[in-house]
Amino acid sequence: MKFRHFFWDFDGTLYDTYGRITRAAQYALADLGLPVSYGEVYQHVKRSLHTVYLTYAHPHAITEETFMQAYRSHSESEGPESMALYPGARAFLEKVIQAGGKNYLYTHRGYDSAFTALNRDGITALFEDYVTSKDGFPSKPAPDALRFLTGKHHLPLDTCIMMGDRDIDLEAAHNAGICGCLFDPDHFYDDYPISLRFHNYRDMQDHFFALSAEDQR
Repeated sequence: MKFRHFFWDFDGTLYDTYGRITRAAQYALADLGLPVSYGEVYQHVKRSLHTVYLTYAHPHAITEETFMQAYRSHSESEGPESMALYPGARAFLEKVIQAGGKNYLYTHRGYDSAFTALNRDGITALFEDYVTSKDGFPSKPAPDALRFLTGKHHLPLDTCIMMGDRDIDLEAAHNAGICGCLFDPDHFYDDYPISLRFHNYRDMQDHFFALSAEDQR
């Protein structure tokens, strides 16, 4: 198998969570006197919460800290039921391990929130290691967290790949000297220049594990 070490983003890659993130951002903007439709907020959330802030709150001289405080007041108001594994995600994680590889989690989400979902779905043991917001690394696209994990585990960079759904995931991978793979179920990044691009786990699994079979011949 060409890639043996898979680094996984959580929101929008392993778990479909953009509904809850968008609602929390929409409620935060409303709290700040800035009513915006769900559809509009969603388009910016798919980039980042920082983009939401720059688009709606910054022009009104609202600080990013104020916006994020308002966001955090809503971000965990929904239970883990609104965090659902994408179809095929569990099978892919299991196949990585069956093929002799390892999975690592790299998310901006907090430890408690992320691991509540992982534990509920019985997939925590499928990850060798993890970085969450609790670890205090600079946010993507900074490479610090990926460099920490690859260094800690003494991983050859050409065996590592970052699996993510946003440009910042792929840029973090590039900045860390590893490969990136785009998971884009909503075709949001159709114009993004990357060769490894998938819209569902079925096709992604067929690609990576067909390669694995060829490598073993």
